[in-house]
Amino acid sequence: MSGSSRLPAVFVVMLLSITSVMAWSASSSAGAEQPDKKDLGAAVAPLRLVPTGVKTTSVRGLHSYFGTVELNAASDGIVVINRLPLEFYLLGLNEVPPDWPTEALRAQAVAARTYALFTLGRPAAGSAATYGFDICATVQCQVFSGADVVRTPDGQRWVEAVRDTSGEAVLYDGEPILARYHSTSGGRTLDNLEAFPDEEAYPYLRSVTSTTEEAAPLYRWRVEFSLSDLQTIVERAGWWPADKGKLREVRTVPSRKDLHYPDVLLRGEKGRVVKTAEELRTVVRDLAPALDPLSYPSFAFTSSGRLPETFPSNRLTIGTRKNEVVVRGRGWGHGVGMSQWGAHGLAEEGVSYRDILAHYYTGTTVGLVDDSGPIEVGVAWAQPKVVATGSFRIVDGRGRTVVDRAIGSWTFDWESAGVVSIDPPAGYRLPLRVGIVDAPPRAEAGEPIPFEITLSRPAEVKTITESEGDSAGSQTEIRDAGSRKITWQAPREPGEYKVKISASSGDVVRNSEEVRIVVSQREPAGPGAGAAEADTAPPEQPEPSATVPLIVVGITLAMALVVIFRTVSMKR
Repeated sequence: MSGSSRLPAVFVVMLLSITSVMAWSASSSAGAEQPDKKDLGAAVAPLRLVPTGVKTTSVRGLHSYFGTVELNAASDGIVVINRLPLEFYLLGLNEVPPDWPTEALRAQAVAARTYALFTLGRPAAGSAATYGFDICATVQCQVFSGADVVRTPDGQRWVEAVRDTSGEAVLYDGEPILARYHSTSGGRTLDNLEAFPDEEAYPYLRSVTSTTEEAAPLYRWRVEFSLSDLQTIVERAGWWPADKGKLREVRTVPSRKDLHYPDVLLRGEKGRVVKTAEELRTVVRDLAPALDPLSYPSFAFTSSGRLPETFPSNRLTIGTRKNEVVVRGRGWGHGVGMSQWGAHGLAEEGVSYRDILAHYYTGTTVGLVDDSGPIEVGVAWAQPKVVATGSFRIVDGRGRTVVDRAIGSWTFDWESAGVVSIDPPAGYRLPLRVGIVDAPPRAEAGEPIPFEITLSRPAEVKTITESEGDSAGSQTEIRDAGSRKITWQAPREPGEYKVKISASSGDVVRNSEEVRIVVSQREPAGPGAGAAEADTAPPEQPEPSATVPLIVVGITLAMALVVIFRTVSMKR
């Protein structure tokens, strides 16, 4: 390079200075929280996270859970298991909306308890047998969302239904039954053998009328396909070779095997194919959304605005009108046992939960059963990494306590079968300090107020409010080290209050400085005020990282210096 193209020493120094400032800023903001962050290393699985403070443990990407969270290491990743008493397990079931009629909730609680007891009394199968737990957390077993269910607006109603029926189960010959249930039958339930031909004919799982389901969103449903879309789907399924030509007609015909659902005839220019309604249901469930995710599943009057799957059941009829295939169906689910929407309708008519259960489970009674002890729920498996947040003791597979009081967000990585590594959060082992960074001087009565606080290490935190000698603390929450948010609920009585943050980690407790907040009476909202605020309030934006503006400024200055230098060089 020629001498005229080199930057003068002063510009080199300035550029190096800017780069150094940027690097220091980035490292100080990240490193200040992690000066002692160390991987605790590998541990023998299963690891048990036993709660020691806050009652629940949250698993990132899943839910919060009562009881012990167990992390096992299978050959394909970490298995997450929630071990808890049966009655607490029931609190976490997310099978029906908690705002349903009380008797429907009680019927659901007893049916769910009975299903769990029947499962516990049989050898594990499926994923439970593969990964070593009692029952799964999906629709294949019972939908389990943990402690999050209790925290919903109407969650307390579900809690009351579980407690009101504590220890009760549906019995046949004195034993808990296989208490199958489903969303909507469409007017009549099925015999167990009709839906599950490889099982035994349980005498209590008989077909019964279910005439109180009309309010169900899927009591009747409808789906439409173009003939070209359906032909593409069956081609991708390998059902429709090119030598059959264009698909011309699709319609249902009686079952060749005397099943409760029909067969489906697909007729083309040069041939035909016959499949069962269940076979077609399986194919369109998997392939239709991939073909056109905006159209399938179809729009419907459900909570999501769509059908839960392309065909919610195999109880359907199909016909062709010009170039369209019209599918009309009824119900959602396997159709055996209690219809949840049928129970809803019966409860609306004043029928008791015991009579609801007696209607759907033929020849049964409701009685008390002995406590079954804890149940192990498989909530996830084949996980490469698990992040758990809470306050817990970590015990390894040999029964040794690895960490006596783990607080905050801890990371667990799968290493190999039987081995999990433990990575603590930032600030672990640092002395505990807490401070208030930002708090408003004024608030309205009853208003939730965000505080910005800073913590040197993860801790259990709560707000403490003092006024005229009285002191009240909020519910304890877990926060990681660094700058964090916590909500202070302003008292309903106007006045001046002193507020501080209390943080604890093990036996160590630290309090922040006090701030004074004046609470005033909430102003009554005028007509339409809420709507006006909703229309004009800007959307909340995430706080930018403090390092980003500095980096942008640094780059801008560097570019400006280069431009200045080139201008000076050109003038020369």
